[in-house]
Amino acid sequence: MADHPTPLTFKNQAALAAWLAAGGVAPAGWGVGGAKSVADLWTEIACGETTLRDNPPRRAVGVVQVLIRRGEQTLMEIEQELLDGRRRARGWPPSEKLKGGEDALSAARRCLVEELGLVVPEGTLCEDAPPYEHTSDSPSYPGLPTTYRVHTVTLAAADLPGPPLPDADFWLDNAAAADPIRRHLWGWR
Repeated sequence: MADHPTPLTFKNQAALAAWLAAGGVAPAGWGVGGAKSVADLWTEIACGETTLRDNPPRRAVGVVQVLIRRGEQTLMEIEQELLDGRRRARGWPPSEKLKGGEDALSAARRCLVEELGLVVPEGTLCEDAPPYEHTSDSPSYPGLPTTYRVHTVTLAAADLPGPPLPDADFWLDNAAAADPIRRHLWGWR
């Protein structure tokens, strides 16, 4: 992700959409099915969660995954419901994009608050290994290659504050402001 010193900026959403189209990325199909919209990408850029690079167009995102373990099981996000009622399958542990300058442990604590309503004290979380990178086509923005720099943080379910999380699959509302996700379906897998 450090191969280009300056991320791209755009005057407005229309300029972003035009740049994508000129680079061979077709945002016309975004905002349907499980894909997010150009407006969602614009918001990610504006809040520092995403940077874009040129030649060819690509997205760079720092992500933290929080592995909450209970015995042999890990808490997984099974599905998301978007604000407009669309749903998309996930199969990932609680995850959050890092905002510009944010460290992985702060992003992990923010993830737990926004997605699970859990406030964990400082020192409860630990990053077990160095981050790794992988590049793939983004499921959120089809056709836009994305390089993910992934940090992994672990937490034992017994260390969570408050009552234990349900044994059966459960929905929780998303508490993040201006997020296109309304709620999350969680389960132990």
